[in-house]
Amino acid sequence: MNPYAPPTASIEPHAASVEQISPERRLEIQKKLSRFSTLSFLFGLPGIVLQSVGRATDNAAISLLGVALFITALVYYAKMRGRSGAWGIVGLGTCIGLALLYFLPKHCLNCEAKHSYRSKGCDRCGAPLGS
Repeated sequence: MNPYAPPTASIEPHAASVEQISPERRLEIQKKLSRFSTLSFLFGLPGIVLQSVGRATDNAAISLLGVALFITALVYYAKMRGRSGAWGIVGLGTCIGLALLYFLPKHCLNCEAKHSYRSKGCDRCGAPLGS
C-alpha cells in the first residue's frame, strides 16, 4: 500500500458488495429529496425576511419568529443531506450555520455511506444525494 497515493472519491471504505437500487426506489428517494428541498426553501426565505424586518424595526418577537423559521428550514436541509434534523440548531449561527451544513459530508439516504459535499450520487448504491 502506497502511503502517498491520493485518496479515493468516497470518504469511507465501500462494502464488498452493495446492491444497486431499483428505479422505483431511486424515484422515491428523489421525491423525498425534492420535498425536503421545497420545505427548506418555504421556511427559510420567510425566516430570513422576518429576521431582517425584526432587526430593522427593533421587534424581538418578529426576529425570534424568523430565527425559528430559519432553524426549521435548516432541519429540512440537514435531512436532505442525510444528516439528523438536530443539525438545524446551527441555524442560530444564521449564514455561518448554513455554510457549515453545506460543507459537511453528505450521507446517502439509502445505504448511509458518506460522500463529499460535491457528490451528486452515491458511488456505493447509485442513489441520488441531496444538493
